[in-house]
Amino acid sequence: MRISLVVPSFYPAVVYGGPIFATLHATEALSREGIDVYVSSTNANGSTKLDVESGTFLTHQNGLHIKYYDETIINRFSLSMLLGLWKDIKEADVVHVQSVFSIPTPMALVYARLFGKKVLLSPRGSLCKWCLNEKQRFKKNWLRFLIAPFASKVLWHATSAQEMTDIKTVFETSDVVLVPDGVNCKEFDNPNKLTPATFMEVFGTSDSVPQKIIVSMGRLHKVKGFDILLNAFCKVLQEYPDAMLFLAGEDDGEKENLERWVRELEIESRVVFTGALYGKEKRDFLANADLFVLPSHTENFGIVYAESLAAGTPIVASTNTPWQEVERAKCGKWVENSVQKTAESILEMLKEDREEMRVNAKALAKKYDWKNIALQFKEIFEGMVKE
Repeated sequence: MRISLVVPSFYPAVVYGGPIFATLHATEALSREGIDVYVSSTNANGSTKLDVESGTFLTHQNGLHIKYYDETIINRFSLSMLLGLWKDIKEADVVHVQSVFSIPTPMALVYARLFGKKVLLSPRGSLCKWCLNEKQRFKKNWLRFLIAPFASKVLWHATSAQEMTDIKTVFETSDVVLVPDGVNCKEFDNPNKLTPATFMEVFGTSDSVPQKIIVSMGRLHKVKGFDILLNAFCKVLQEYPDAMLFLAGEDDGEKENLERWVRELEIESRVVFTGALYGKEKRDFLANADLFVLPSHTENFGIVYAESLAAGTPIVASTNTPWQEVERAKCGKWVENSVQKTAESILEMLKEDREEMRVNAKALAKKYDWKNIALQFKEIFEGMVKE
């Protein structure tokens, strides 16, 4: 079976954050299950372009095939994709389109209709209420004219029950399947064990040894609720004055504001901005913390929560994310993303047995191992071909 995956950006364009890794790992896992995955993407990488060969399928080390079309206008439009994507789709059995508000999506939907191909469409969280309120008029017209004509003829993919509701709120008669994102649990099996002092040397400064280590990770954007976290952390410092908060992530327009708030709150000595972390650094960062906290305003899944659990670190997630099960699994809190509730949850979690929660967190993460997720996608694709 040949799957044509159409996505506006693809690894190694890590500037776009977690979804890039999710798409990579999902396609790698599918490839290992015997599915031929052909990725059609662009060489966009933020304000620059990837240093990759464009216009031809390149074979990835795990067997999937990737074609990077050259962006005519970065993050806007690729003329070569418009001219060449039809051939990629014509040769596929099923077309999997990721993203809604990007030019490749209506391109792919038109070509798939032209060649009679079944389509799985993943909006990747872009149809949530919070997201639709940004650039409201533009998105309303985009959905009306470019997506709605195809909405009842594609199979929609949601990564959580809330995203399923979001899709059906916009397109009432849509047919939706639920498959969550995943995590490569094996990657987090053997992290380096760091003492608090060593953690400071690696990710901060060696001036002090923290009493408690609280970490957060995500692109530095207002949607992630880092302002809520900073204010909640001030309350935590009243009980744990030697605690440290580490914020990891690529700046997406919010770092200057966050740094200003840190100064105004007078907690410069207790907060560290690490920048983006990948690979071994990210695994060590998550595994050696006492707690991971991210009070997002919205997440259709939130891969970093799963990564923290796989690393054995409990989490505090907002009720705007699909992570309510951490409370049943006794490895986290799921609370409204207010300053008070976030602070109370952090303090409660810091008093729990750390080793017990490590075991519970890893057990829950296994549910989301990429192999299990790939098998769910494989079953869906096979069903689409048989229809």
